[in-house]
Amino acid sequence: MVALLALLATLGALAATGLLVQRAYKERLLYLIAWSFTQVGLTLALLCMGLGLMMGFNGPLFRVMELGAALIGPVWLALGMIELIARYVQVRFAAWLFAISYTVVAIVILILDPLKGSLSKSLPKPSATYDALPLLLIDGAHVVAVIALAGCTGVTAWLASKRDQEAAELLIPVALVALAGVLVVSGTRGFLPAPLAAIALGAAAGLVWYGSMRTIPVYEEGEGYDEYGDEPATGYEEQGYPSAAKAEPVPAPTPPPDSRRGELRFPEPVAEELRYPVNTSIPEQPQQPAQPAQPAYPDNPAGPTAIDGIGNVLEQAALGRARPGAPGGELANACGQITVYTLLDGREDAFDRLATDLVKAALAAEPDTLVFASHDVVGAPTQRIFYQLFRDEAAFAAHRRQPHLQRFLAESRTHVLATNVIELKLGPAKMPLPAPEFPGR
Repeated sequence: MVALLALLATLGALAATGLLVQRAYKERLLYLIAWSFTQVGLTLALLCMGLGLMMGFNGPLFRVMELGAALIGPVWLALGMIELIARYVQVRFAAWLFAISYTVVAIVILILDPLKGSLSKSLPKPSATYDALPLLLIDGAHVVAVIALAGCTGVTAWLASKRDQEAAELLIPVALVALAGVLVVSGTRGFLPAPLAAIALGAAAGLVWYGSMRTIPVYEEGEGYDEYGDEPATGYEEQGYPSAAKAEPVPAPTPPPDSRRGELRFPEPVAEELRYPVNTSIPEQPQQPAQPAQPAYPDNPAGPTAIDGIGNVLEQAALGRARPGAPGGELANACGQITVYTLLDGREDAFDRLATDLVKAALAAEPDTLVFASHDVVGAPTQRIFYQLFRDEAAFAAHRRQPHLQRFLAESRTHVLATNVIELKLGPAKMPLPAPEFPGR
């Protein structure tokens, strides 16, 4: 019965491993890859446990069981947790370096070190089978795993208490994975009887799979986000977190969505009269004889476009730098930023979806962000360039505090290999060509 229980747990762990490996291959996220190694180790350990309880343990079955559950399982579970939680690349790099080097050294020693005692159909205890050095390596793996999992859980809970939205989303998955780590360590220390050890390892495999499935919210296309908002329609409010303040709804753009890429965020031309009051110090000019009506925009007799409006804003700003009394001189302190993102291969679509949501949120909530454009780079499919123009330094600082920007920075981290930032001051400028509105993804 105990062997049958272990084999049933093996089938469950095998199914969970297949689902997690499939998602890791599709998403190409490093923490999913690390947890896939954990799942493979737990599955092999359960298989060897079931075969050993059924036919009797031998050296290879015992060694594979210990390598999978006592070494690879906890170490790579902790590595995946650090990769998911840590916001500094130096921490993640150090974790990968330690995990790989420790695993390689420990595998060599656990395979080559001679066993002591005799093996039977009963579940062997590591302390009665291994010498001091392998036991020291296993104990070290467990200590590191417990400290890392407990630390990551504590940090996530603390950030969630400070209303960090990313931490609030990850709190439950992190707790589930931490519980899986406790079960792995408990099931491999030799303290539990064989039935409970098999149940603990099988439950750990299930918790790792379920926790990984909840690390990234899945939204159907067109659902989960309102048209111009930066937060999901439901979710944070249910957890007691107020949603970010939003401006009044902005009318949808008249032109249909263009399939080409190139999101732009421009001020509406009709609002210029409200945004820039007329300079009443200019004396009223005598009326001139009526002249034939001329189009205000010779290249576009039908009327002004968004690009005409921003072109005039930029020209006025440039004139204002030279002539402080000229209209538009209040934009003389306009500043900008160019951000160059180098993406991981295969992560372009996921990053582009986040960029689209960010631009829509800027349109709705940032009236002093004059231009927000996302560009592809011809010949470099893994590069994206953001161009942003702000009215002044205060507008730039307000943009950096926006919750939708913080959300973008947190969620895009797993898609970005490198980032370069260039700060700008506005000079003479002209934008003669119109750009597409929000294209369909």
